[in-house]
Amino acid sequence: MIRKRKMKSGALIVTVITSLLAGCTGQNNPPAASSTTPSQSATASAAAESNQQQPATLRLLTELSPAWPVKKDWAVWKWVKEKTNITINQETQTGPESLALAIASGDMPDLMSVFPPDAQKYGPQGAFLDLSKHLDKMPNLKAFLASRPEVTQRITSPGGEIYHVLNDGMGAGNQLVYFYRDDIFKKNNLQEPKTWDELYETAKKLKAQYPDSYPFVFRHGVNTLKYFGPSFGVYPGFFEDKSTGKIKYGATDPGFKKMVEYLNKFYKEGLTPPDWLSMDYKAWTQFIATGKSFITLQFIGQIEIMNEQLQNGAHLTFMAPPVGYGSKGYIPKADLEEFGFAVSSKTKNLDAVLRYLDFIYSKEGKDLLSWGKEGESYTIENGKRKFLPQFKTPNDLRKELGLMTTGAYGVADFESSKSLSNENERFSYDEAVKYHFPVINALPPLTSEEKNSISVIEDQLNKYYESSVAKFIMGETPMSEWDKFIAELNKIGAQKLIDTYQVGLDRLKKNTK
Repeated sequence: MIRKRKMKSGALIVTVITSLLAGCTGQNNPPAASSTTPSQSATASAAAESNQQQPATLRLLTELSPAWPVKKDWAVWKWVKEKTNITINQETQTGPESLALAIASGDMPDLMSVFPPDAQKYGPQGAFLDLSKHLDKMPNLKAFLASRPEVTQRITSPGGEIYHVLNDGMGAGNQLVYFYRDDIFKKNNLQEPKTWDELYETAKKLKAQYPDSYPFVFRHGVNTLKYFGPSFGVYPGFFEDKSTGKIKYGATDPGFKKMVEYLNKFYKEGLTPPDWLSMDYKAWTQFIATGKSFITLQFIGQIEIMNEQLQNGAHLTFMAPPVGYGSKGYIPKADLEEFGFAVSSKTKNLDAVLRYLDFIYSKEGKDLLSWGKEGESYTIENGKRKFLPQFKTPNDLRKELGLMTTGAYGVADFESSKSLSNENERFSYDEAVKYHFPVINALPPLTSEEKNSISVIEDQLNKYYESSVAKFIMGETPMSEWDKFIAELNKIGAQKLIDTYQVGLDRLKKNTK
């Protein structure tokens, strides 16, 4: 499943968590002498532990995914109950307004799956619990956040509140990488392009050999530029320049201009489809499946979906991102999760909610909610887990068991999902991490006042940017007018946004020292 995402944020709780962890030590009780057998002792111990965990029922609101429709009898909830004595009643959203309606009704579920903007919007309004005040009751979650400061920064509000916690571990599926038809390249004695100059020359050779083709295809319109951008040293929007520690507007960088010049050449010479701006998934699939395009940028999971549709020896494989402007080709560091959990401020089951969250961020929870249970979802062969034969794809684990579905895990072991991928797809995941841009495409958190001060300007700037860049690429506006474009961005208020996000970034750095 592919979802559109927005940019997000973070702050101060890292040092708090670290100091809390420093004072949080455990001690194992020495075993007492007993005449019982080890198995009897283990059974008694498990029973005692279960008795200490009071039974509870929690309502959980999650998205409704057509790829894995929710089932009440998913094994994952049975396994959760066995470990925590908590029954999960899963409710699904019926549309984008579901969360807002649940909050407005006053009858909120105990737990809700939310995006970061939801948390930052409704948390300060009092709808969600500030979890930073309850971390002492969730040592596993606390340890996770201390070990992943970048995650902590993305979830922490300017005042230090934590209104949601993010899922982690399955973000690798969010990565977009370059693919190419290795069979076509081999047939035409072409080498994998290492630079955008080589990409352009290779596309021209393919166009000459296959006149009806559009060798290079992509399907996210102007938004695709944020995936091309790292190979030119930028994200198109606002981001932290690690070399200076300052907020930068990528659209004004020389590297961004170079990227637009390349795309203009591709478009002008028919090396990309004329309708690239409105290309949807179905159209993209047709270009690849019918041999009309040979190089693309797409989610890793699409490699094998497309390879299953290709015939007569046609085959897609991973291609390293070509260098555009600078010394190395990059893809965005996008192996990040977007969904997380928020807790209703009105929950009457706080202890159970905290217990559930702590379990799903524990090592035991990670293992159980990624692999399931021996004998029920997997067997052990040669010391390694192997899923039962009825589970053939990663999606089978979601559809049939509920594993790694929204709301059913905190930290996931991606090796579980990857174990059901074939060698070509696993290779792509392993290679992708070698080309991550050093900067994530995320912005520091702002206060409500700061957000309000730039919201109108930001909207105007984005609309002007998108329409103008599309016109440059399609040749409707000549590149000779680039300086006028930059001047207009500044006139609309680009510097105001730079200054505002810099305030947020400086505050973030100060609070996380």
